[in-house]
Amino acid sequence: MNKSYYFSIASSSSGNSGLFVYNDIKILIDMGVSVRKLSAALKKLDISLDMLDAVLITHEHNDHIKGISTFAKKYSVPVYMTNGTQKEILKKANHAQNIIKTFSGGESFKIKDITVKSFLTPHDANESVGYVLCCDDFSFGYATDMGFVPNGVKQLLSDCDFVVLEANHDVNMLMSGDYPYPLKQRVLGNYGHLSNITCAECVCELAKGKVGTIILAHLSENNNTPFLAMKTVNQMLYNSGEKCEIFVSPVCEMDEPIFFEVEESKCLASG
Repeated sequence: MNKSYYFSIASSSSGNSGLFVYNDIKILIDMGVSVRKLSAALKKLDISLDMLDAVLITHEHNDHIKGISTFAKKYSVPVYMTNGTQKEILKKANHAQNIIKTFSGGESFKIKDITVKSFLTPHDANESVGYVLCCDDFSFGYATDMGFVPNGVKQLLSDCDFVVLEANHDVNMLMSGDYPYPLKQRVLGNYGHLSNITCAECVCELAKGKVGTIILAHLSENNNTPFLAMKTVNQMLYNSGEKCEIFVSPVCEMDEPIFFEVEESKCLASG
């Protein structure tokens, strides 16, 4: 029985980063906080940044790459991103090219014993992607920053045991809030972010597949609350008759990781 875990370091519209650990393989997904904050969060797990095997970047928006410039000056850990994302990042941090490894959205590659499958996501960024990490006995999906969930993405995520999925905003909170109208339209658009309702609809479909655990992520601090996201998803899940364990990523790091005991290819979470 293998043990692995997911640890959310930051999850909001102001910063996103999470750590996936499978046995001795450590992969950071996004780096939307400072290197100092990353180091402090990982220290709680007895992990230092130079112990990482790789970093996966989803896209070039600042809440996903904030720490990369400083990181590239101090560490030689490979950072994987699409060609489009690299083009945007090198405009801000040209020195990072020494540690960047590129691929085309939709391609797969290996990090030690893990096969990483990338998939394109509908977002207003240059070649934005999500990831599925395939291990021997289970798989992990990471999908945020999408205006909608394409059928192909749903199919990929349905084959995962565990998924991190965006629940960015409550539509009523967004529309009654103080965001400028063009920004509201951007968030609601096909290249913006998932609402609680759209997320909940996706959760119900994923629960029909292998998925046993979903973490709701990238909640807007202005246009959502953990209570609303959880309530919307759980109510729709209950009405659908499907079952799936639901967690919500906090704005800052989790109190403790969510561990997984993998047995007969089914991922059971405890945290």
